[in-house]
Amino acid sequence: MADSVLIPTVGKGLITAALLTSAYKYMGWGTGTTNPVAGNTTLETARAEARTTGTQSQQTTTTTNDTYQIVGTITCASTVAVITELAIFDATTVGVLFLRDVFSAINVNVGDSVQFTTKVQLT
Repeated sequence: MADSVLIPTVGKGLITAALLTSAYKYMGWGTGTTNPVAGNTTLETARAEARTTGTQSQQTTTTTNDTYQIVGTITCASTVAVITELAIFDATTVGVLFLRDVFSAINVNVGDSVQFTTKVQLT
């Protein structure tokens, strides 16, 4: 049995390339403030706005193609809100949660848009 395992630079690029072909690109937002935990399956308090389809790409942060990036814009359509969480899913409704992020409040009014850039770096 190996004492240590390492994903080499080329392996990181292979993983992020595989994510580019995945459906993990649908962004939803919410107003939950509880920190993410391993058992999360959705947003804590999802907003009514439809999920947006993010644009996926590979990025280089430390080594070639070590980062999977999703960029998308969500527009506040229903009521004034304080946005504090973002999640990436594999479907426009329900679906499997890929990641969830909780952050400092972003105040939005009806018609306001927020562009999110989410990066997952393999280190």
